[in-house]
Formats: sequence, C-alpha cells, structure tokens
Amino acid sequence: MQPMRLFRGQILNPEAEDRYSYHTDGGIVIDGSGVILAVGDYHEVQQQYPSADPVDCSDRLILPGFIDTHTHLPQYRAVARYGNELLEWLERDIFPTEREFTPETADTLCPIFFRSLLAHGVTTAAIYCSVRKDSTHVAFQWAEQTGIRAIIGKVMMDRNAPDFLLEKTSDSLQASEEVCRAWHGAANGKLLYAFTPRFAPTCSRALMRGVSDLASQYGAYIQTHLAENLAELQWVRELFPETRSYTDVYFGTGLLGPKTLLAHAIYVSSDERRLLADTGSCLSHCPASNLFLKSGLMPLRELMDMGLRIGVGSDVASGPTLSPFEAMRSAIYTHTARRFLPDFGGGDISPTTAFYLATLGGARALRLDDKIGSLVCGKEADFIIVNPQRLSPLPTEKWVEISPDTLLSRLIFCGDDRIVEQTYVRGTLCYDRRSHDNNDR
Repeated sequence: MQPMRLFRGQILNPEAEDRYSYHTDGGIVIDGSGVILAVGDYHEVQQQYPSADPVDCSDRLILPGFIDTHTHLPQYRAVARYGNELLEWLERDIFPTEREFTPETADTLCPIFFRSLLAHGVTTAAIYCSVRKDSTHVAFQWAEQTGIRAIIGKVMMDRNAPDFLLEKTSDSLQASEEVCRAWHGAANGKLLYAFTPRFAPTCSRALMRGVSDLASQYGAYIQTHLAENLAELQWVRELFPETRSYTDVYFGTGLLGPKTLLAHAIYVSSDERRLLADTGSCLSHCPASNLFLKSGLMPLRELMDMGLRIGVGSDVASGPTLSPFEAMRSAIYTHTARRFLPDFGGGDISPTTAFYLATLGGARALRLDDKIGSLVCGKEADFIIVNPQRLSPLPTEKWVEISPDTLLSRLIFCGDDRIVEQTYVRGTLCYDRRSHDNNDR
C-alpha cells in the first residue's frame, strides 16, 4: 500500500472514439491500492483530498497507459527482417526464432521486452509466447516482476508446423491448461491467460474445440489470427473446404465470443463481419505489420461502424517496433491509403480515433474497460507522464499555448518513446526514464 497521492498535470483523456477531455491544470487522486479516487481540475480535487501527497507534473502531460492488443514476445529478436510475405516469412525467419526461445533465452529476452513496452508507455499487452510451456512460465514470471499488466498465452500448433515446434493435440491442450491454472488471475488480477492456437492452418479441429472448452472452463481469453494474407486465405479454403469462410472455421469450432481476440481481419466478407459482431468477438488492428508484410489494408472504419470492439497492436516482429505511436499513425496512414480504393467505405480515422483505439478502445477489445483505458474515478491507475515539449518543432514554442487538437496530432505523428518519462501500472511506478538512462550509461 502506498500513500494517497495527487498528481498535478495537464490531462488528456479519451471518452469515445470521437471525443476526449482535456484539463489544462488537472489533478488525479490515487489511493493506496492504485485506484483512482478523483479526476478533474486540480484545485477542485485538491480541496476534496487535502491530505493527499502532492506529485507535481504541472509542466507535463498525463495520459492513460497505452494498450497493445497483439504482439509476439519470442519474435522480438527478429524485428525488421523485410522481404517475404506472411507464410514465407514464418518459415524463413519466425519459426527458427521461436525454436530458440528456450527458458534460458526467455530469461534474457523477457526483461528487455517488458521494459521496452513500459518505456513506450504500454501498460497492458496481449502477448503470444512460443509452444514451450517452460518458456511461457518464464514470461509470466518476468511480467510479474516488471509490474506490467499482461495477457499471455502459450502458442498451440498440432499440424502444418515444423517438427521442432509441432505438438500432439492432447499435449498442447494439457500444457496450456497447466500454464493457465498457474497464472490466470495472478498478481492480483494483473496477469491473465489466453489460449493461443496460432491460426487455423496449424490447428486441427480437435485442438480448436479443446481450446473452446478450456477457455470456457477457466474464463480465460482466446487469441489467434484471422484473414491476414491472401495466400493464407487460399490455404484455409483447401484445409477446410466444407466451411463457408475463414471466420466460419472459428465459429464452427467454438472459438468466437466476447473474450476472443482476432488479429488482422483484413479480408473478411460482409457475412463474416456480421458473424464477428453477432458473437461479440474482438479485433486487433496491426497496421504497421500489415504494411510491412505486404498483407493488405484492414477496413477499419467499416468494422468500427458495425460496432466491433477494436484495439491496435504492434504485432512485433512483423511490426518493426513496440511503439504505440507508430501503431496509431500507421492506422491513420492505412485509412488514408484506402481512400484511393474503389470500394472505400467512407468515414475518417482522426487522431482522436487513433488515440481512442490505443487506449480505451483497446481496453474494450480486451473487456477490461471497467478497469483501464481511461482516467476515470473507480478505475485502476494505469497512466503515463510524457514531456510534450519534445514534440515542438521550435525551441521557443510553448506547448501549453497550442490547441489540444494540435497537441494530440503531434503526439501521434511525432511521438516516440523519448517523450515517455514515467509509466505507472495500478498506481505503481514501473518505469522511470531518468533511472533507465542512468542504467544505460
């Protein structure tokens, strides 16, 4: 338990996909357990809680922590290997990298990975590990130690995978269940489990049905990939000729539902979109990855207009960075590019919308918006302190004098990890740039 604290700063807070609030002199009161007691104008909340310990960030900007809804921990060593499309890239670069994700390798890579997420202002991440149960345990241990909020799963593959990653169906289900029992709900609820069948081509129907049963039994998540690449779609048609679509494969094996997170969803028909909406399934938009692997352009606006819950993901390693700023601006660039296509569905993805997707939208996609995603009384205090002066093109310009819309636009299009000074998860300081820089030196 920490003392009650009152953080003073300028607060930018998402409220909906087209709306945010802004306090030029704001205050956030956090109790000893890391829950937000009040948010508003500084002098008002200070009068409400006069005994709170003051934390002066008045020359800084306070934002809710960013949420990465799709990333691959073992692949962090393989970022920016450009050239091939999805299936070839998996064979050449990714499967060999995941083979090397032993517990010893995980013990070295995990602290770097989690601290890099925190350094980028990411307070919550949905993470794929490798097929190795022991390495997934190590990932959970390091997530707990670094203090990040995480949803992690052991990847599952029982067919069409290299021998060194291939599992027996029963072994894959048993190992995943063991990790789920050990970690789902750990760290007082900050750590959660996601059953993680990689994607339909590498999973049998028996495996997928088993995942559905286990996820239901434990109240855990399911995370997988959907309709990312045209060659992948053709492969799914050949493997599941009796199904109507890629999405129908998952529906028929019980994988769709409110706690299912599907990455990409670039090539989904109108019937598939309705199926996703009807089952309450959630999506992760990975725009940097989709461009990097030449996969395609997700119809983000159309999917949002159907009411689907969508967040953004870095999708490292096909996404070349863990930066949520890169994910936000890539989402805008992708939608801008789609304007030139004949089937463009209209609408806009503004900086306000991109900010929402990386915060409150991501929380809603993970069904955690009652706890995180925005700075609201009663939610847990996941937030970051950033230095917006670094976003100014002119050293003489005072950032406090520019409009909130300009500030948000610069945050997305010019921001990176260098502006993030501190990252808090449930009110606990998990990253401080000053000590991080000192350690680097």
